[in-house]
Amino acid sequence: MVHKKLENITVFKKMFRYCTPLNNKNQEMNKLGILFAFVTFLFAGCKENQPTQFDVVKSNAEAYIKEKMNDPSSYEFVNLVLIDSTTYKDNIEYRLNLFNNRLTGAISEVERLERYKIELPSLYDENRLNDEKVEIQKNEKILFKIDSLANVLGNKKNEVAAYTYLFSFRGNNALGAKVLKEYITQTNPAPDFKIINMTDDKDKVFLNPNDFPGYREMIKENL
Repeated sequence: MVHKKLENITVFKKMFRYCTPLNNKNQEMNKLGILFAFVTFLFAGCKENQPTQFDVVKSNAEAYIKEKMNDPSSYEFVNLVLIDSTTYKDNIEYRLNLFNNRLTGAISEVERLERYKIELPSLYDENRLNDEKVEIQKNEKILFKIDSLANVLGNKKNEVAAYTYLFSFRGNNALGAKVLKEYITQTNPAPDFKIINMTDDKDKVFLNPNDFPGYREMIKENL
């Protein structure tokens, strides 16, 4: 890469050397034009050599799994496929549905207990009734806070919160036999694409990875 850049610089020096404009003004304009083309050319070359999202995720996934392998030296890459992306909007909707369901459940429980108070006094539990009323207030407050956070985020809601990949490789197991393994792998968004979850159990896949900005701080104050 360094030799290639040196060759490019040499070419552009020759362009300056053989440029013979008619007057000083034209000469300066020609030099500026060549300089601009040179900088653009170098920038494009640097951009081409930057690692892609695939490269970074693959490197992170390999480093992550090799720490857990029986024999890291036996590792053989097979495939890495992007299968899903989760936005902050997706996570907001997930949490809204979750707390709406909790609110609905608490309201139904209050109605049931109030009926017991009249129809089946022996089953009536005033402490339980008070607890459910507190639950209603708590969930209403959390839903209001989530709506407020969503409004603050604005268009940022549409940004990616996490990516989900299918990562497969071969490696030796504890008996020394080479086997094919496949893991669902979830990562942060750019720029680091850090591995946040890797599992071969679908029940352990994060449904709302990385939530959304402000949620975790808010929930600590209200739960």
